Amino acid sequence: MSRVAKCVVVALVVLGIGSAVVGQDAGKGGRRPRTGFGMGGMGGMGGFGASPAMMWGQLLRVEKVQKELELVSEQKDKLKEIAEKAAARMRDSGAVFSKLRDASEEERKAAMTEYGNKARAQAEQLKKDLEEVLLPHQVERLKQIALQIQGLRALQDKEVQDTVGITEEQKEKMKSLSDGMMEKFRGMMGRRGDESERQAQREKMQELRKEYESKTLDVLTADQKEKFEKMKGPKFDLDMSELMPRGFGRGNPERK
Repeated sequence: MSRVAKCVVVALVVLGIGSAVVGQDAGKGGRRPRTGFGMGGMGGMGGFGASPAMMWGQLLRVEKVQKELELVSEQKDKLKEIAEKAAARMRDSGAVFSKLRDASEEERKAAMTEYGNKARAQAEQLKKDLEEVLLPHQVERLKQIALQIQGLRALQDKEVQDTVGITEEQKEKMKSLSDGMMEKFRGMMGRRGDESERQAQREKMQELRKEYESKTLDVLTADQKEKFEKMKGPKFDLDMSELMPRGFGRGNPERK
């Protein structure tokens, strides 16, 4: 990924409105186990939503999730094969970011839309591939964990909207809130400064996320909130750093 692409992914993860799935190297000494899923998705950008399916591959590379789903060796082997194919697709579609260097605002938007369309199609293909490997109860639990990680941005997903009973009017309100937050976020992108300024920017991102969540919750009725909570299933605690691509902000120690 280019530096620009990495910056976008990192910030979206911090904001809690997107995700990236990047393969990690296997090994000891605290390294996360490799499953190599190369599928990425950035919910909320370019209007391509935030389907829980976009997180499946990412979650399945986390050992704690594997244990929760009680994956067997045969399943892990098949998932690794799926991961390699997904990684290849990601590398191909990620080439769009090469267009962002010295590009105009209009060209950037077009490039992000192109990437979004490809990411959405690839996420659906990944979802189908994974469903062929996982058992029904494993798929259900994976959905629940993905919903917990995504939080309120999962309300952009059609399946979730239908289950919760989101009306067209509510969808428009939530879209307006999401668009407004992303507009503020884009205004912060590309700024440089010392550590104190970067820390202030991170805090501002967190404030934007909390503001977005609060206003989005206000759109839902009490009954809809209850349905949404039930969809999440039993609480699953996960260190969010497990979902961050290796090397962001601290260099990659494996690189020679």
